[in-house]
Order: sequence, then structure tokens, then C-alpha cells
Amino acid sequence: MKNIVRKSLIVTLMLGTLISYATGTSLTKGNVTKVALKNVKKGQIWVIKNSTGKILHEKKIQNNESFTQDFDFTSLKNGYYTLEVNKDFQIDVTPFTIISEEVLFHKKAKKIIFKPVMRIEENKILITKLNFEAASLSVLIYYENDLIFKDIAKGGDLLNRVYSLQKDKKGDYKVILKANNRTYINEFILK
Repeated sequence: MKNIVRKSLIVTLMLGTLISYATGTSLTKGNVTKVALKNVKKGQIWVIKNSTGKILHEKKIQNNESFTQDFDFTSLKNGYYTLEVNKDFQIDVTPFTIISEEVLFHKKAKKIIFKPVMRIEENKILITKLNFEAASLSVLIYYENDLIFKDIAKGGDLLNRVYSLQKDKKGDYKVILKANNRTYINEFILK
């Protein structure tokens, strides 16, 4: 019996150590792991996605600086997952694998995806994106649900684009930006 208790304690401590590398600190009680995230702000969202990108768990962060949440990782099947923190201008992605109810966070595969940033100034759409992965940025601009412009931006570490809209075309606009296998939608009204 002592041997089983020791092995369980060792597995629990190792699991806690692996998770602390990925997300800050964690404590394990039974099958529940306490996920602790640092450097977060109220309103940001953390999600767990499967290998196809389907969201399995989503939670809005309710306070600044740190966030703690109990999560039962054993409820997930064996496979590859990501824990993502969706921040204002970036998404922090930490991949992990579940094997026989053990959680293995892949610290070296952790990455940051920088979101494109869009601003509207009068009749101009200004788009900026940090592009350290040299990914292209697809831009689709819709006016009153009709596609009016399509562009693929490529470049160095920083993508900057300015698109001018006709001043007399007042109404509803939608801009769809696609980069890093993700889609960002911005809607606005030109008055």
C-alpha cells in the first residue's frame, strides 16, 4: 500500500511540475489540477482546444495579474490539445498531450501568435501585424455584405497596410483578416 501511495505522490508531483512550466504554478488534488496563469487581464479568455481546433473549454478571466482555475484534465481523451490565453494583441499557445490520463505540457513548443490590429481613421482602414513567422495576411473587405476588396499581404517582420474607402459609401463594413490559420472579424459603420 505504501508503494502505491508513493507512486501516486510521485506522479502527482511530476504532473504539477510539468504544468507549472507551462502555465505558471499548479497544484493537483486527485484528478483536478489547479491551473494558474500569470500576466493576464480581466476579460481575457483561456481555452482548451483539441487537435482540430474545436473549443472544449472556455473561461473568461475575472481579475488582473493572475488567474487560477481548477480543471479535470482526466475528462479529456488521449490526444493532442492546446491551452490558449487570448489576450488583446496576442494569443499565448501551450500545447499538451494526454496519454493514459497523464498531462504532458510541451514547454519548448509554446508560442505566441500576434493578432492583426485594425484601426479606422475617417475613411481609412489601417492594419498592422507583427509577423515573426513570415505568415501571409489575407484581407477581405465587405460593404453591405458584398465583397468589395481582396488582398494578400506578405512581407517582413511587420506588415502595415492602409486601405482607403470611398467617402460617399456610408454604411456597414466588415473586414475579415486571416493569418496563422485563424480568422479575425471586425465590423464597423462608416458615417
